Amino acid sequence: MRKFTLTLITPLIALITLKADCTFESFVIGEEFTIGNMLVWTTSSEVDNKQFIIEKSIDGMEYDIIGEVNANGNSEDENTYRYMDLDARKGTSYYRIKQIDFDGDFSYSQTAFVNKSTDNDFMIASINNPLNSESVNITIDFIKDMELTYSIKDMKGDVLQEDIMNATAGLQNVDFDLTSYPNGSYKLFLQSGDEIETITIKKLMSAEDSKVPVANKD
Repeated sequence: MRKFTLTLITPLIALITLKADCTFESFVIGEEFTIGNMLVWTTSSEVDNKQFIIEKSIDGMEYDIIGEVNANGNSEDENTYRYMDLDARKGTSYYRIKQIDFDGDFSYSQTAFVNKSTDNDFMIASINNPLNSESVNITIDFIKDMELTYSIKDMKGDVLQEDIMNATAGLQNVDFDLTSYPNGSYKLFLQSGDEIETITIKKLMSAEDSKVPVANKD
């Protein structure tokens, strides 16, 4: 995870425009995850604040709505909001936040941009590693047709299994057979280009072992 402050294109000014009454307390903060860009912003006061609309552009000129976050309505306290852009791709993405009052008045935050270092061509949708099971089933959401390299390693880093699969855009279920491996923990690596997902899986066969969580994503 890389944490950084988004660079603002315009100078810092009061962020209240038109008749909307919402004061942004600080710059938008971005945290780059493999699955996308997390946007975080804070308000110091809100009056009749209905919602925030998140807008995105790839050229800094034409913006599209990518999501919305409900606001707190009326507040004199600091409130922090978050939005994850799961469709963030490698390169520069421009963001701005439109704040809307219940009466329709609105204001905009300054424009900010994020330079993402890796593509987001696939992400883990779900992990099914049942207790006392000798396999793990993972649902992967592929953004496009692609080749995916996967490998299973023990906790010492030795490769136990490695292969390449051809994936098509959309959700796909992938089963990984753990039959030939002794009980214990393993690392599953999924890679396409510079994008890598790492998942810890466990093969547990005893009742005592089954009390331990069996799968988690790093």
